[in-house]
Amino acid sequence: MEKVKEELISLYDDMLGKVREFKRGTYKRLFEEGYEKHREIIPHISGLCSEKDETERSQIVEELAGVLPEYAYQKAQMLSGHKRQSITMDYNMNMAVYVVPILTYTKDEICGKVAVRMIELWNEKEINSLVLGLSSYEEIGGGFRKGLCFITEAVCRQQGKEDDCYELTTLRRYRDRYLMRSGEGQALVAEYYDTAPYLVQILNMQPDAAGIYERLYRRFLSPCIRCIEEKNYEGCKHIYIDMVRSLQKKYIDLQEG
Repeated sequence: MEKVKEELISLYDDMLGKVREFKRGTYKRLFEEGYEKHREIIPHISGLCSEKDETERSQIVEELAGVLPEYAYQKAQMLSGHKRQSITMDYNMNMAVYVVPILTYTKDEICGKVAVRMIELWNEKEINSLVLGLSSYEEIGGGFRKGLCFITEAVCRQQGKEDDCYELTTLRRYRDRYLMRSGEGQALVAEYYDTAPYLVQILNMQPDAAGIYERLYRRFLSPCIRCIEEKNYEGCKHIYIDMVRSLQKKYIDLQEG
C-alpha cells in the first residue's frame, strides 16, 4: 500500500512540471511519456484489490483516493496570496489533463473508482475555488483537433445543443471556407489550437461555468453568427479574436504573471 501511495505522489509531482507545456503540439507526447513512465501504477492499484471482498476493496479505494488531495492540500498551505491562486490552478490542471487521464486510460475498473473518488475528495478539500471534474485523454486530445470551434462546442454543449447544431456547423464552415484560405487565418486557427482546450479546461472548473458559457454566447458567439449570416466575415474574426484574447488575459495571463 505504501509503495503505491509513493507512486501516486511521484506521478503527481512528475506531471505537475509539465502543466505549462500543455499545448496542442506537445500534449500527445507528454501524456504518452508520462503514461509509459508511470503505467505500472495501474496494475499495482488493481492488484491491491485482487481477491479482496467488497468491503476491503472499498477501504483500499478510499485510502488511495485520499492520497493526492491531502498531498496537494498540504502543499497549498505553504503558499499565500496571489501566488497561491496561480500555483494551485496548476494543481487542478495537473489533475485534469495528466493524473486523472493516466489513471483512467486503460479503463481499469478499480483505477476508475479511485479516480472518481479522488476527484470528490479533491473538491471537498477546497484547495482553490476551482471545481475538478472527470476527464479523459481521448476527450482532451479530441479537443485539440477541433480548433476554432472548441470553445464554441463547450458553450453549445452547456446549452444542450448537438454537435451538428446550427452554430457549430456555421462556425466550422466559416473556419474552413474563409479563415483557412489565407495565411493570416491559418495562423489564427493554429494559435487557437494551442490555447482553446486549455481555456475550456479552466472554464469547466469554474464554479459558475454555466453562467460563463451563457455570457460568452450572448457577448461573442451570437454576434459572430450574425456577422457570418450578413457575410461580414472580418467582423466575425475580430469578435472571435476579442473573445479568445479576453479569456487568455483573464485565465492564462494570471498563470504566467
